[in-house]
This record gives sequence, C-alpha cells and structure tokens, in this order.
Amino acid sequence: MNKYLYLLIGTLLLLCSCGGNTTSTLEGEGDTIPMQYAKNITMVRYGDCVKVELKNPWGEGLLGSYILVPSDSEQPQTSNLQSQTIFVPLKNALVFTAVHCGLICEFGMEESIGGVCEKEYIHGLTKEVVDCGNGMSPNQERIIKLHPDAMLVSPFESNTGHDKLGQLGIPIVECAEYMEPTALGRAEWMKFYGILFGKEKEANAMFEALVARYDSLSALVKNSDKRPRILSEELYGNVWYQPGVHSTIGQLYADAGAQTAFPEYTQSGSVPLSVEQVYATAHDADVWLMRYDSDATMSLAELGAQADVYPRFEAFKKGNVWGCNTRTSYFYERSPFHPDRMLSDIIQITHPEISLQEPMYFYKKLGANQ
Repeated sequence: MNKYLYLLIGTLLLLCSCGGNTTSTLEGEGDTIPMQYAKNITMVRYGDCVKVELKNPWGEGLLGSYILVPSDSEQPQTSNLQSQTIFVPLKNALVFTAVHCGLICEFGMEESIGGVCEKEYIHGLTKEVVDCGNGMSPNQERIIKLHPDAMLVSPFESNTGHDKLGQLGIPIVECAEYMEPTALGRAEWMKFYGILFGKEKEANAMFEALVARYDSLSALVKNSDKRPRILSEELYGNVWYQPGVHSTIGQLYADAGAQTAFPEYTQSGSVPLSVEQVYATAHDADVWLMRYDSDATMSLAELGAQADVYPRFEAFKKGNVWGCNTRTSYFYERSPFHPDRMLSDIIQITHPEISLQEPMYFYKKLGANQ
C-alpha cells in the first residue's frame, strides 16, 4: 500500500505548477521554449515557472542560471542550487543600459524601472528614476536604498562577476544578448525580457512581426546581381575596426544584398586594421557607413578635416558617405531589438533602385555643408 502512496505523491509533485502560493518542484522534463535564432540562451517551462540558462559566450559553463517564478508563488523546490530565483514580473528593476530601458518602455512597462546607471545617456524615460552612477562602478549606497528586485547588467569577458554587486544579495540578470552571432539572435532575447516584465505574449508577437519584416526586406535583394562593397566606421587613434563577415554587422550587410569591403576576414567580431591596410583594400569601396556622436549633423567637410586620408576614398569623392548620429537617432537604444530598421536603411543606401517608400531610421547622407 505504501508503494502506491509514494507513487501518487511523486506524480502530484511532478504535475504541480508554480502557481497558487505553493512550493513546487522543477523536476521532470519541462517544455522547452523554442529559440529559433539565439544560441546562448535556453528556456524551459515548468508549469508557471521558467528555468533560464545563459551560456558563457567567452568560455565553458554558464554565465547565469535563473528560475523565474510568478510573484504570488513561493520559491520552488529544485536540486539546482546554482540558479537564482527571480520573482516576476519585475516591479522595481535597476537597468544599467539604454538599450534595455528602451525595450522595457516598448513593452509599456516603464513604471517597472526604478533606477538606471549613467542616466545622462538614457533617453525617452518620462518618470523619475534613481541614478545609480557609473555602470562600471555603480553607487552601492543608492542601490541598497533602491532595493531593486533585480539588476539588468551587460557583462563583459573580464568582469562577469561584477565585482561587489554579487554581494548585495540582489539577482543579477546577465544581459549578454549582444554576444549573439546574428542580429535576429540578439533580438530574440526579447522573449526572455518579456517574461521578466510580464509581457511574454507581447514580446513573442513583437519578435514574430520583426522576423517577418526582416525576411521580407531581405527577399527584395536576394536575387540582385549587385553586391556593393561597404567601408565601415572611422579611424580611432591608429586603428580602424572593420566588421568580420560573420559578425552581426557583416551578416546584416549580406542580408541587405551588400558585403563588407574585407571579405577575407571571416571573424564573428571586428578586425583591427591599420589605416594603410584599410586604404589599400577599401579605397574604392562603393559606400562608406560610419557612426558619430554630435549635437549636429556632420558634413563631408567636417569628416574630411579629421584625417588627411579620408578625402582620398572613392566613396568620399562621390559623396556616398552615410553617417549615423548616435546621439540624435537613439541608435544604441533602438537598433539592437529592431535589426529590421537597420536592414531597411542599408538596403536603401546600397540598393537605391529598390523603392521602400519609408524613412531612414538611423543613417543620413553627409552633405558638402550642412
């Protein structure tokens, strides 16, 4: 008789959801939430709970592991002691970056942002939030006073532990979507953020619409015989970075029916080159796309005055230089989760024969004088 009783109890535990103010188990297989493009995140649903694992993009193991639990539930039973429990939806989040603030506002959840870092770079917020200082060394006293339910941070290879932040006892959400190898993979992380802020259905719908639009745009140039060569960015000190073919930008170029001026570099990141290397290979590139930060639109004359070599490029001579003013276009806030807008811009620049009949979102052609 006891054997059947134990089997019944075990079955009930496996079927138990995380809702209803009960302590539950995450044992069993669960239902995997499909991620079509993202490579560094997996999510598995157990009833009302979701277990999230983030792959370390710089090495072995996990960057983060979380159990997302409805706020009206108790912490579930789990044998995985490495997972942080986060009660969702978040109601008082500390958000370190502008891009994630922008997405949260798109979800209509601005009220859930309690604090930010480097407030001067955060655009579009209409409510008062706590400025917790520099993102690299945030003000811990303000964080403790704010007492957020989670901190959304962007990790990097040499500081994945975030120094003393981990000692505060506040869940740290590692927002590493920027390490995804594709633009759509990066954008797909919005599904994760949607669950965090109680907007899962909305996030899924946003992503589906994004993919449909991205694919329809790419299809317009799929059979084009033209593959314009693009020179990217500017000289910084003695180094001029160019995107590798398999970088996010390199693949955006390809999806726009164009190509980087350096097809021999197949890396998934940027390649540091000397000005001599860049000029030797890309002096005859068809288009020059660059980003800058300014209160006013840059002119060709202003660009040419920055380095003697610039006016020697064919794209400069032909006036085919396009600049993205990151300050006025909100490029960093809006482009990561809207790669379709970037794709639209690049198609309009490199394939003017295709009339999309829509505005440019980020880039503007540099005039002789503006």
